[in-house]
Order: sequence, then C-alpha cells, then structure tokens
Amino acid sequence: MNTVVQPRTAPTLQAVARLAGVSVSTASRCMSGATTVAEATRRRVLDAAEKTGYQYNTLVGQVMSATRRGVALNHLGTVAFVTPVASAREWRLTPTLARNWEAATERAKAFGFQITEFALSSRGMTGRRLGEILKARGISGVLLAAFPMEPFEVSLPWEDFAVVQVGHRMPAPRIDCVVSDHTEAVVMAGRVITGRGYRRIGLAIERYQDGITGGRWSLGFAGLRSTVRSVGSVPPLLPETMTREVFLKWVAAHKVDCVLTLSTFRNEPNRMDAWLTSAGRRVAKEIGLVSLDLTPVHSDWSGVEQHSDEIGRAAVDMLFSKLHAGERGIPKLPRTLQVHGHWRDGLTLRGDA
Repeated sequence: MNTVVQPRTAPTLQAVARLAGVSVSTASRCMSGATTVAEATRRRVLDAAEKTGYQYNTLVGQVMSATRRGVALNHLGTVAFVTPVASAREWRLTPTLARNWEAATERAKAFGFQITEFALSSRGMTGRRLGEILKARGISGVLLAAFPMEPFEVSLPWEDFAVVQVGHRMPAPRIDCVVSDHTEAVVMAGRVITGRGYRRIGLAIERYQDGITGGRWSLGFAGLRSTVRSVGSVPPLLPETMTREVFLKWVAAHKVDCVLTLSTFRNEPNRMDAWLTSAGRRVAKEIGLVSLDLTPVHSDWSGVEQHSDEIGRAAVDMLFSKLHAGERGIPKLPRTLQVHGHWRDGLTLRGDA
C-alpha cells in the first residue's frame, strides 16, 4: 500500500490579506510591486507576508496579470501531466483521456505554460523518484490523469506540489479533481428515453467502468430505477468482460427495450449495435442504444456528450488557482468540480432524425 504523506499547510495570499487588513486584490498588487498602492499599505502587507511565511509566486503573478490585460504570453514554465501507465499510446487510445490532454495542453499554453507527460508506471519509476525529477525541473503544478482501466494507487511527495486529478476520483488520497457528472448523465438519458416510450431500460457496462467512477454509473441507474417503476425490474449488467453471448442473453431474459452503455470497452469500440443486428434485432425500431459517454467511435449513436475537452480546460484553471493561492499537498477539504453533460440525438432511438 502507498503511504499518504501528510501535507504541510502553505501560507496563502488570503492569510496575508487578513493579517494586513486589506483585500486579496490589494495584497496581490502589493506583493507584485505595483506602484498604485500607498506605501504604508504596501509595508503592512509585506510585514504580514513575512510573518506568515508567504512567498509570492512571480510566474503565476505574471500569468494572472497578462490574462487580465489580454496579453499573449511566451513560455513561463511547465506543468506535469502524470499518467499511471507505462506507455503514452495506451492512454491515448482512450478517446476521453486524449481529449482531456489536448484541451489541457491548449489551455496551459494560453497561460504561457507547456505540459509535459510523465509516466508513473515506466520502468524504475516510483512516486518519490518522480517527485525528485519534478522538483529538479522546477515543476510545482501536477495534473494527474485518469486511470483508463482499473482503480490505481498513486504515491507522490504530495506536500511539494499543487495537484489536480483529471477525469476520475482516486479513493485515496482524496485530492481536488474535475470530473463528469456521471450520475446526472444516467438520469438525463433516462428522462429522454422514457419520454420516447421506452420502459424496459437496462444498464450494461463492464464492472471496471463502474469501479473507476466510484460506482456512479450504477448509482445513477439506481436513482432512475426508483423513479421509473418499470425500470426497476431490469437488473444492471456488470460483467468483468462484456461478450455478445452474455449481452444478448441478458437482453432476452429481461425483455430490454433500451440499453444504456458506454462507447468503448477497454479501448475497443462497443459492438452492441452489431451484436443486436446479427441476432435479428433492429436498432432504434425494436431496441434503443444510448451511449452515456459519446465519442467519435460512435458518432451516430444517441446519448450524452460528457465534454472531456472542458474537463481538461477546467483542470488547468483549478491548478492555476491553487498555484496562485500557494496551496500544496493534500487538501483538508478536497474540492470536486463536476462538468455537466448534454443530450445529443443520433440514430439509435425511436424518434431520432
């Protein structure tokens, strides 16, 4: 088991402002050397900073100042994108993770930073070794990529870094993260498909897919079953591996008329449409198919767009807010930012254009 290192509490700009009796914006201007602040106020803020041990991050100060003025930035530094797999090719095969990366890279560039990938599972790499590498390169901001397959334990010298997890929550340690609202996606899909006359609705995903979301897919389905009476008699299908035989047997046994599922299984396209067709079932006319995480893999399916690109951008924004506030380590009260999805019609439900 990985040991969670208890973080040191870094002094924040808010603490400096409180001690000096000024607003956070005034404290920020004083720390950046602005000449528009009264000398007495500036001295009071600098004294407060010295007493609290706060150190002004000049790089982040440049970013925030330039952003307010709408000025383009040149390279100011690097943010680490830490992946829990040995090969970049492995996680880039997952469409949602690839979109997280692309959007985060674009957003960081707008702040004057580049993102560099570090593989935590590469040969000879440990959390502590990676921490040493990041510190040697002057990197204090870390984006922790979602684990594409199974729940994954990560050990880093947390107290040295501002960290935001992208896409999924780790069971431990609990850190700030940006995720899709998985539960809402199921309920949203349920409202749409029941409105189109479907009643025998079933959830069919692989067990690991529910596990990496903390059971939120099945939690959303349980909520749907409690509000739509006929759904309650269709148990979710959560096999270790989804196969044609297991899937078709479940559909027949429970007279399923609409399936809630995901676009891929272990980076392979979901083949349920082909399985149903080969069994003589007409998709849309006889049985509906809904993807709870629409990707280009099934661009013609109906379902929920999870906005993986917005998750990547929001993760960078959260990371820079932590750097600006001087936050390091595992937070006492972790924050989770949920990005809401939206419904998109396709060709796999009755009533689709």
